[in-house]
Amino acid sequence: MKYLQILRSALVLMLLLSIPQAVAAGGGSTDIPDELPELEQINAIINADEAPPGVVFVIYEYDESALTWIMPRLVYYVTLLNQRFPDLTVAVVSHGDEMLSLTKENSDIYPEVHFDLEVLVKELDVLFHVCGSFATLNDVEESDFPDSVDVVPFAPAQVSDYKSLDYVVIDAELSE
Repeated sequence: MKYLQILRSALVLMLLLSIPQAVAAGGGSTDIPDELPELEQINAIINADEAPPGVVFVIYEYDESALTWIMPRLVYYVTLLNQRFPDLTVAVVSHGDEMLSLTKENSDIYPEVHFDLEVLVKELDVLFHVCGSFATLNDVEESDFPDSVDVVPFAPAQVSDYKSLDYVVIDAELSE
């Protein structure tokens, strides 16, 4: 048993040391985000003997600019998860004010968010959902989002669907 713990620790260390190169190869920043409040949950998945059916990050913030802090962490976390379990399905469900930064109209205001969105969806194969109900309440149409964003009717129902498939649910927070 002790041997397995040492082996897992060595594997995690190897993964952590290779992250900057992997992120750079994926087009993202080589910087490790300053705050990683979800890292303990990510490490629990990485240290597991087998992959869960999937992972879904849930974002619900009252700050339109929240994704400027959250998206770099998501790129980092998904890179870690993909290194350990290359076939792991990862999704994001955004259903608060933060999703407004994802509109095409806001791409000039939040270019780093849109860059990270493209990295997540196109390079890391993340399914990125936003709440259609919340969008409607804010006079935002489905066509106002980039094609890489999936507008679902009701985000809480989407999260419930992922839970029913035994996905690990991780609430992404602004800070610790």
